[in-house]
Amino acid sequence: MIQISNSIEIARPVLQVFHFVADFENNPQWMPVRSVQRLGNGPIGAGTRFKQQFHLLGANYEMDCVITAFEPDQKIAFEYDAPVFVWRGNYLFEPTPQGTRVSAKGNVALSGPLKMTETMFAPKIRKLINDTAPKLKQILES
Repeated sequence: MIQISNSIEIARPVLQVFHFVADFENNPQWMPVRSVQRLGNGPIGAGTRFKQQFHLLGANYEMDCVITAFEPDQKIAFEYDAPVFVWRGNYLFEPTPQGTRVSAKGNVALSGPLKMTETMFAPKIRKLINDTAPKLKQILES
């Protein structure tokens, strides 16, 4: 299992940052995701599901995503299931004097034939995920 953890401060109010991150249809703007399709209607919250197309390690995949916990302006927990991995994690939102601190924590478990290569791919996967924080900051502060 690959542990992921990062944090970044964004010079925007918690409400703005939380609502942008909570709308997973924004993911292609700051994550290695090509497209997102929300499944179902109603407000975003625990139980909201999405299908995403993404590119990882030279291949395209489809993954299912569900929001597993949703505390407005404080926390979003999620689970991504793809043919080659499962990623469970959360985003925490904390007000700061300069704006909002967003912290991400989680675990990625590779599956199938990639399971045996987890140690080898761990640094690359951590970098891929950690590179999303500066992109999020850039989008929200521009």
